[in-house]
Amino acid sequence: MDKMPIMIISPSFELLGEIRNYESLQFTRRFYTVGEFELHINVNKPNTGALVNGNLIMLGNQGNKAGIIRHRENEIDENGDATDTLIIKGPTLKGVCAQRLVVPDTSGDGYDSSTGAQETIIKHFVTAHLVSPADASRKISQVAIAADQQRGAQDKWRFRFDVLSDALDTVGEYSKLGWDITLDLANQEWVFDVIPGRNLTASQSVLPPVIFNAEWGNIKTPHLIQSWINAATQGYCGGQGDGVDRLIQQVGSTSGLDRMEQFFDCSEAESAAELLSTGAQKLAEAAPTNTFEFGIDPLRPFIYGVDYDLGDTVTAISKKWGVTMDTQITEVKEVYEADGNSIEPTFGTSTPSLISYIKQQVKRTVR
Repeated sequence: MDKMPIMIISPSFELLGEIRNYESLQFTRRFYTVGEFELHINVNKPNTGALVNGNLIMLGNQGNKAGIIRHRENEIDENGDATDTLIIKGPTLKGVCAQRLVVPDTSGDGYDSSTGAQETIIKHFVTAHLVSPADASRKISQVAIAADQQRGAQDKWRFRFDVLSDALDTVGEYSKLGWDITLDLANQEWVFDVIPGRNLTASQSVLPPVIFNAEWGNIKTPHLIQSWINAATQGYCGGQGDGVDRLIQQVGSTSGLDRMEQFFDCSEAESAAELLSTGAQKLAEAAPTNTFEFGIDPLRPFIYGVDYDLGDTVTAISKKWGVTMDTQITEVKEVYEADGNSIEPTFGTSTPSLISYIKQQVKRTVR
């Protein structure tokens, strides 16, 4: 990968400048959650004055690699003195969904609910709380929603004052549908859409398979995390009612030593079918962590962005670590520096941060 030029664009789609000679850029895309970027550049270089809160950056002409500036600071050296290096940070463009809550209609049951195909459900919450909310002051006029193709299974979801991006993450991970907001300069829109990943595993024959194998030399510095700590593989779900009158359902089908039980409070479920669906959702959130992180050459033997991309499911193999996984690319960090460029993909379940872990625990008990 060549060092990527950075376009600086105003929220109203005005091109404010271009930067090529920056010191370093890390741009992280995530399939289910919001990504982020961090740029280091000398403040004396051209167009750095446009790197201010609210303006956008876009990598080259790639609208799916755009972010919104939310942080600007001078780098401090080891003596505590300010340097000429600017540090610019922000979320990817889909971070605007973290600026909204799922605010229920006061005339309803205290939740915002949606039933239908999983893509339809995801787009309902974006429409209701970002694109066409009842309160016009909550609207972000730049965002448009791509046509609903009704992908995914029939389902029902409800949320109450959850962060919108967290709600989309929850539905997306359960349904295996990613989502993104793409910068469309030609039509002057920020386009929200749902993204299904491709199956590029060794076991399928429809598309050319993509296989990363440590023994072939296309895997560098592997980092494997498989953790069952605080995980659940079997759930007891409590519905409405008290004591012996409370409806309880089981989700999961494990037994013996592999059976790790948790109780999920699903008292908002209005029927036995919804109780089972809600319980299955919470069990999926409590699944064991299975993550394989490693560096790869973005141009050999498979070309990043051509042969494979974020959201695709590929085969990863390391005999040394005893790993053979058909696993989804859930995150990609692109690194551009003076001494070379690289990408760092994450395969499988992303390792939860402390904040996301706490959120998961809260969601398992309160909804």
